[in-house]
Amino acid sequence: MKDFIKKLLYIVIDVLPLAFMTVPVAGQSDSQMRAVMAMVGASSEEELDEQEMERFDHFLSHPLRINIDSRSKLLSSGLMSRYQVASLEDYRSRNGDVLSFSELSMIEGFNPEYVAALKPFLSLAGHGRPGEIPDSSISVRNDAMARVTVKADGLNYGAKYRLTYGEKAELMAAGKTPSSWSAGMVFYGSRRAWKAVMGDYNLRFGQGLTMWSGLSLTGFSSSSSFYRRPTGLSPSFSWSGIGSHRGVAADCQIGRVVLTSFTSFPGLRDLCDGRKCHVSFLGGVNLGYFGRNGQISVTAFGERGGGAVSADFWFNHKGFDSFGEAAFDFASDKIAVTAGSVIPLGGGWKLSGVARYYPSDYKQEYSGGVRSWTRTSDEIGAAFGLERYGFRLTGDFAHKDSGREVRQCKVLAILPLQVCKTVVLSFRLTERYRPYEELLKFKTGGRMDIDWSSSGISARYGESEGNAWKARCRVEGLLCRSSSGLAYLEMGRKTETLSAYVRGTVFLVDNWDDRIYSYERDVPGSFTVPAYYGRGLSLSATGGYRFRFGERKRKTLKLNIRVSSVAYPLMKEPKPSIVQARFQASASF
Repeated sequence: MKDFIKKLLYIVIDVLPLAFMTVPVAGQSDSQMRAVMAMVGASSEEELDEQEMERFDHFLSHPLRINIDSRSKLLSSGLMSRYQVASLEDYRSRNGDVLSFSELSMIEGFNPEYVAALKPFLSLAGHGRPGEIPDSSISVRNDAMARVTVKADGLNYGAKYRLTYGEKAELMAAGKTPSSWSAGMVFYGSRRAWKAVMGDYNLRFGQGLTMWSGLSLTGFSSSSSFYRRPTGLSPSFSWSGIGSHRGVAADCQIGRVVLTSFTSFPGLRDLCDGRKCHVSFLGGVNLGYFGRNGQISVTAFGERGGGAVSADFWFNHKGFDSFGEAAFDFASDKIAVTAGSVIPLGGGWKLSGVARYYPSDYKQEYSGGVRSWTRTSDEIGAAFGLERYGFRLTGDFAHKDSGREVRQCKVLAILPLQVCKTVVLSFRLTERYRPYEELLKFKTGGRMDIDWSSSGISARYGESEGNAWKARCRVEGLLCRSSSGLAYLEMGRKTETLSAYVRGTVFLVDNWDDRIYSYERDVPGSFTVPAYYGRGLSLSATGGYRFRFGERKRKTLKLNIRVSSVAYPLMKEPKPSIVQARFQASASF
């Protein structure tokens, strides 16, 4: 206990003043996290992962210029579907630049809710004249990042570099310890919409039954989590490249038809990282047609010992979305199917539904369809969702048949309440029922959050932009094998160039089955969701500062820091405490 108090005093006296003196736009502000969750269909920060946060963090620093960037650049960003990009280009050709986000929300394919989520990642920079061709001069941009993490067992390092050569090419290299690295190069076509990628890349087609790399949520949290937003081929600019392909790929758009071909070498990443493994070959193709009200595509790939082929569709009519995909796996001779719809009911209400059938022998190594369990195989299920602004109610019913009857029912309810202009109170209830489990049949969770922002906060739209003092108080409980609980208080300050947060947490978790996951702020590009287990206390602080310099202040330098300490003074059996510090510097010029 004395050691823990000394460490807390060290953080409060020596480290926190440092954080407030040099501190930014520390990673993942509340409004940015809300936008990311809306984009991927997550209901809480705990459902995200580090690789997805890396992708969105880049666009927070370098927003996508929807009036200037080429069609290939818009598509490869992964922020918009091909249908949305086609609709945007058609609008720009007739009306010129999009001058406001309200105007963007009136373009077909962009509803106000989705535009609100897109806003932090977009720039409206442009020329403002219908039909005017953007400036063709080439600009070179460099982005570099270095990171060191100090732990009890030593130091971990990481570095990342990205070179952007106008609208023509991008180069990326990244690595971190323990041994893990990623690299890639992408070339963009100037006249025709095409791109070619060498190195690490992502593939996201259809509803994810054949090819879907990157984040793939389990469970159903909101209407946007019921279906996938396919973005096709996109480069992977991740620290480790985990989940992506390593090889060569290209796509080309002719009219409304897009052809994508790809080759990769499963096992090559492990071999490059110094691990012994077998390297195989995978090749495939996707052919898609993208109309004004929807899209259809066919995907096929093959590798030694198997392969798959699928057909998918997405269609929108007067706000009514329907989608689906059917896939055939050659190795098992099995067919997997998923289909669903999102129906606007009026008054802001949405009703969502999806059904899926994934046979037990269906190969799911490259898939990521909507599901309840961790794999897109051995599952039959259906889900529904009812949503209006911040209110959400979802239910999922799933069945597995792997030698014994396995059934599961999951229900989620989220209710935000506007207390006043600066305070929002929200409740979250979860229930998971598994009749085949004897001791873990029920898993009931409850959470209450109180959010305060001096600049204003809305239960529907989130925080107001601008400088603000912030605070959040959370109380969370879980009942499964036994009961567990967690509570924390976080306070901070955020401005355009400066931000700093301090958080104190207490947790009582006696069984691993009752562990509680709770997101904690980290430096940009990192993502921390520890599993709290034991009886203890935690204190953490994050902060950073952004400097602008050079001609027109276009160059930036960001300094970030995160320090944390976890101790277990409330446990009967002693458990070693953990102290960690992370420092990061990133520059753009």
